[in-house]
Amino acid sequence: MNEQKSFFSVFSIAIIGTIILIVTNGMTFSGITIFDEAILNEFGWSKSELKFRDLVNLVASSLIVPFVGAMIDKYGVKRLMVLGLSLIALMYYLYSFIQTTYHMYSIHLVFAIAVSCAGTLATVIMVSQRVTTNRGTAIGIALAGTSAGGIIIPQIGRPLLESFGWRTAFQYEAIIPIVILLIIVTLIKPVKFKKNEEAESGKVDAETGLTEITFKKALRLPVFWAICFAGVFCFYSIMGIISNLFLYLRELDFSTTQAANTFSIFFGIILVAKLTSGMIAERIDEYKLFRIQIAIMMLGTVGMSLNTSSMVWPSLIAIGIGWGGLYTLLNYIMITTFGVKSAGKIGGVISTFEGIGSGLGAWVTGLVSDITGDYSMSFWIVVVLLFLSLLISFYIRKVTPEQLLAR
Repeated sequence: MNEQKSFFSVFSIAIIGTIILIVTNGMTFSGITIFDEAILNEFGWSKSELKFRDLVNLVASSLIVPFVGAMIDKYGVKRLMVLGLSLIALMYYLYSFIQTTYHMYSIHLVFAIAVSCAGTLATVIMVSQRVTTNRGTAIGIALAGTSAGGIIIPQIGRPLLESFGWRTAFQYEAIIPIVILLIIVTLIKPVKFKKNEEAESGKVDAETGLTEITFKKALRLPVFWAICFAGVFCFYSIMGIISNLFLYLRELDFSTTQAANTFSIFFGIILVAKLTSGMIAERIDEYKLFRIQIAIMMLGTVGMSLNTSSMVWPSLIAIGIGWGGLYTLLNYIMITTFGVKSAGKIGGVISTFEGIGSGLGAWVTGLVSDITGDYSMSFWIVVVLLFLSLLISFYIRKVTPEQLLAR
């Protein structure tokens, strides 16, 4: 009976995390790309002008999230999530009235605040605080929401786009975050821990079952900076691919429907990889698994760099498997390496690096495509950056007692 109750508790909180990320990630990034072609056709902007919105969104989020992380450590995730979802609903409604790139960039600046408050970091902390057994599985289930958003939100947006046009579609979709906000207010209960004192750093904590490392001590560890810089290159790579995938497929003569369906299936592959990598990481060394996932993703990107339709599916399958595992493992490794009590501040700084990489990847990939005429060179740049991530990953390893004592 206790095992059944434990399973239900783990599964239910993980599923709530999944739903939150479907909305926050799906609506502010991956799902919104379904409207790209319609917006470009109406305004005549270049791809780099359009994708600059993602640079604004992701880089601003990376600068904001350390402060939000500190607020999560102090006040808990619930209040921040409610704020974030409220902002997404409001900005979606305002999106339907944009007339210039500056209107669009302003909305994505507010999206940055929203995602910082109710995105991946907040969700990982929410789940990790409430789950002590099968934590890797629970994180994997929750993070699957970032991929499920890429599956579900475009399938909501596409028929609305076809039936009502992109402006009205944005207004209808603004209802979704309000519904999820009500679920959070009703079901998520606050959790409070004892203050994580500096003297306790490096000790296994009875409340969390993790070795808790304080923010100040984490900053002095090589593994912290290795995660930060691997995060820059990995997030540049995937966001460059995801943000430009729909336009890349259209340039390879995929129809709008084929491109949208391919986009959704790709996110389905990532979703499965996120789920399974969390389970696998509880049984084998998560640091070795991390390196394997980078190598798989790098091989897939080589296929995309060839810029031929015959390589689309082999490439997307490999990239989906590689990135799905990487995304879960980056967050799982952060929790298992540093603990949960200072995860807001630690994760906030790591997210800053990841956000900068994400924004640059989305924008520079489109910019290089504008300059060269296709996406081949853009994706060869991604291959090089993933190779650098693979080299850096050998410095991402478990913190030893000697390292803690030496610092």
